[in-house]
Amino acid sequence: MKKQFLIQKNNVRFIIACCVLLIGIVMGSNLAEAYTFEEESAVLHVNSRHSENSAQLEGHQSETAVYAYSDEAQLTSMVYMALLWSPQPMVIPRPQFPDRQIGNDPSMPVLAPRTEQVLDTHKVTATGYTAGVESTGKGPKHPQYGITYSGVKVRRDKETVSTIAADPKLFPMGSILYIPGYGYGIVADTGSAIKGNKIDLYFPTTKQVYKEWGKKDVEVQVIKQGAGKCTEKMLEELSEAIDVYKSIPDSWLDKAI
Repeated sequence: MKKQFLIQKNNVRFIIACCVLLIGIVMGSNLAEAYTFEEESAVLHVNSRHSENSAQLEGHQSETAVYAYSDEAQLTSMVYMALLWSPQPMVIPRPQFPDRQIGNDPSMPVLAPRTEQVLDTHKVTATGYTAGVESTGKGPKHPQYGITYSGVKVRRDKETVSTIAADPKLFPMGSILYIPGYGYGIVADTGSAIKGNKIDLYFPTTKQVYKEWGKKDVEVQVIKQGAGKCTEKMLEELSEAIDVYKSIPDSWLDKAI
């Protein structure tokens, strides 16, 4: 008996829905409301009327466009009214919105220096090296393991600055270079095989040396000529400046090194 009552109740609701649809078709020629479901099921009611001033809506749309919009709004309104009174449960999916980006992306790569910041360019052969036995003859237990000729620790940071080795006669200690494909490097080390137009780029592992670099002929840009030294303080200040500006600001380059 209860089941039969529910069936009759659903039938009544279905008949009501049909009546609503019929009334909407007859009466909806003068007024239609469009519903746009936004985040958290918010509803925006947009009224569209047939009148002589319809062409002025939304940037002076043409009368034809307004009537077309009104017809679409009328159909949308009737569909939602039918769903509202339908015996079947109405489920409206939540719209998908793109993720909001807040702040800067910390993984954004460094920017190449501006033309006016480049003091000179040199075509060099660039290789990669590590702090291990294969490059320096020192193991992790060696007291000077990972320590460059200048006394600072080796570092590789794609987003700020890395330590590199060069011939101090060509690039004095503390010189800052921009190496395409590698980023900013500061001369902090030397090597017996690094003479003339050769530089060595630091990588944490031999796998990274071969996978990310290998051996390349590149044209490096000299951003700052070093004064013969490189300290941890210089590295930290330079790293912080690049981290903020994604390049080296003029105010930092004006400082004596």
